Amino acid sequence: MLNYNKNKLINACLIKYYETFSHTLDTADFVPEKYNDKINAYIFKNMKKSFKKIDKEDRRYQKQKNKEQQAKDKQEKRRIKAEKKQAKKTAKLAKKQAKAAAKLAKKQQKKSKKGGK
Repeated sequence: MLNYNKNKLINACLIKYYETFSHTLDTADFVPEKYNDKINAYIFKNMKKSFKKIDKEDRRYQKQKNKEQQAKDKQEKRRIKAEKKQAKKTAKLAKKQAKAAAKLAKKQQKKSKKGGK
C-alpha cells in the first residue's frame, strides 16, 4: 500500500530545502567554500531532522487510520451479527406461526368432520 500522507509530507519538505539550496547556489561565487560547506552541512542536518519529524507524524497518522479502520470493522461485525440475530428471530417466529396455522387448520378439519359441533 502506498503511503500518500508520508509522500505528501516529504514533498513539502524537499520543496522547502530545494528552495534553500537555490539560495546558497546564488552565493557560491563570492562566499568562501569552507563557509558554504558549513551551510550545506547545516541544511542536511536540518533536513534529516525534518525527515525524522515526518516519520513520527506519519506513524501517528497511520495509527489513527488503523484505529478508524478497526472501529469500522468492529461496527460492521456488530451489524452483521445483529442482522443474523434478527433473521434467526424472524425465521423462528415464521416457523411458530406456520405451526400455529397448521394446528388451527387441523382443528378446523376435525370440526368439519364432526359436523360442525
